[in-house]
Amino acid sequence: MLTKRIGGIGLSFLFNQDAFEFGEEAAIDEFTPDIQAEIKLRVHLDDFPETRRKEKIFDSESTWSLYRSQKKYFLYDCSLALDSLPSKLLILEPDFKSGEIFIRDDGSSQNLFPDPLGYPLNQILMIILLSFRKGALFHACGIDDESSGYLFLGNSGHGKSTIARIWFENKATVLNDDRIIVREKDGVAWIYGTPWHGDFRKLCLKGMPVSKIFFLRKGERNSAVRKEDSEAVSMLLARGFLPFWDKEGMDNTLSLCHDLVSKIPCYELNFVPDRDIIEFVRNI
Repeated sequence: MLTKRIGGIGLSFLFNQDAFEFGEEAAIDEFTPDIQAEIKLRVHLDDFPETRRKEKIFDSESTWSLYRSQKKYFLYDCSLALDSLPSKLLILEPDFKSGEIFIRDDGSSQNLFPDPLGYPLNQILMIILLSFRKGALFHACGIDDESSGYLFLGNSGHGKSTIARIWFENKATVLNDDRIIVREKDGVAWIYGTPWHGDFRKLCLKGMPVSKIFFLRKGERNSAVRKEDSEAVSMLLARGFLPFWDKEGMDNTLSLCHDLVSKIPCYELNFVPDRDIIEFVRNI
């Protein structure tokens, strides 16, 4: 059993070593043996199960779909609406504490480490798990600047990778430049790095409290405008990966965003892409 932690959640994978090639030792090293697993997943190669009639929860009509059958959840890496043939299937128990991953054998089992689910199932699973753990996944860059945690949110082209490079070149720790998990921990908002980076490949999976939140915009000069209440919540939601197929999950995510806005100062940040932005942010 190989275990890793993402966003403070312990995930363990049990592989049949007779069926899988473990590949590079460096990939195995990304797992940590002393982590307590909150969800345990058994991995099967080329052994897709037969299933009875399924209830559709959500179908992207492109890269993934989520169904329910006999109280279990079936997450496919394709759209069943298009009669596509899935190459991966994740079946989750109703309590989301265990499940099974089924992978169609295409001769590349050595590429399953350290992430047997792969995109997009890895991130969809995390969105599901976070939705009832006071957490959410955001389109954001996270920075540890001398123990100050900054969350820079933005969609593609808004400058997240640019921010990551600027801070990295000035000895700060980049948690991730594109996907950041936010969770409430003992009443405090924490940010966590994830393995799913953008253009900037340096990352760190650790977590830390967040002290400031910024909504990025590239501009002709550095400026910051405070955002509060419903406007800030809407800006958070627009940059989040939301469990919109699940009412309870959406309610939890909305509650998290309201808590963030009430506790953490939020700003719309226009910035010039040079190192002057560092002192500007520190002094806000």
